[in-house]
Amino acid sequence: MVWKGVIIEESLIDKSILDLVEIVKTKKTTLEEETRRGILTFHYIELDDERKDPFLKKAPSSIKNRFYLHICKDSNMIVIYKNKLFRFSSKELVKLNEARKYGLSIGILREQMPFEKLIKHPYD
Repeated sequence: MVWKGVIIEESLIDKSILDLVEIVKTKKTTLEEETRRGILTFHYIELDDERKDPFLKKAPSSIKNRFYLHICKDSNMIVIYKNKLFRFSSKELVKLNEARKYGLSIGILREQMPFEKLIKHPYD
């Protein structure tokens, strides 16, 4: 089983991070509850365990402030912000809420962080 997630291309400082993943689908749309950013490019990605560590090493410095990206596998999730990441399972609600609280503190809308749903459906 592979890690699955979503990367918004416009959220990246360093787009070479996309070379470490397999893009399985691309969609252009807006973020929930937000139109000021305009149309964004959502890449639905897959990542095997072999490439996960290099990806996690590079991702926190590749993303802009006020964005996050996520990858999920089984019931585990990794949420990556600029220079910070959170790892948790669907049963670790305290850690999940810490990740969301951090996102809120940097200006991400609650509606854009449905982590409970994303753990089960990483491409939603």
